[in-house]
Amino acid sequence: MAAAAMPLEELERWLQARVDRQPIATSLAMLDGYVAAIVAGPVSMSPLDWICPLLAIDADAFNHGDTPEFAAIFAVALRHNDISNVLRPRPTSSSRCTGANPW
Repeated sequence: MAAAAMPLEELERWLQARVDRQPIATSLAMLDGYVAAIVAGPVSMSPLDWICPLLAIDADAFNHGDTPEFAAIFAVALRHNDISNVLRPRPTSSSRCTGANPW
């Protein structure tokens, strides 16, 4: 069976239920802020380096596609992509014509 991303409402409940494990994010708002910082940060980070503490999971969770942890990882990856698409600079019409960077 293919792994599916955890729906955001379920992810919110899942995060709140893990408070005793001390994840960085205990709500979707915190998760979004953390992911936005990862996206906008000056350096790239391995997903293992930021998703594991974000969700308070072991790196081995990436290897098991049929678990709630993996469904949460998948949801975070999709959320990362959504936030990245929002924050990504859009080319201006002049930069498309000249190839110049607008800033």
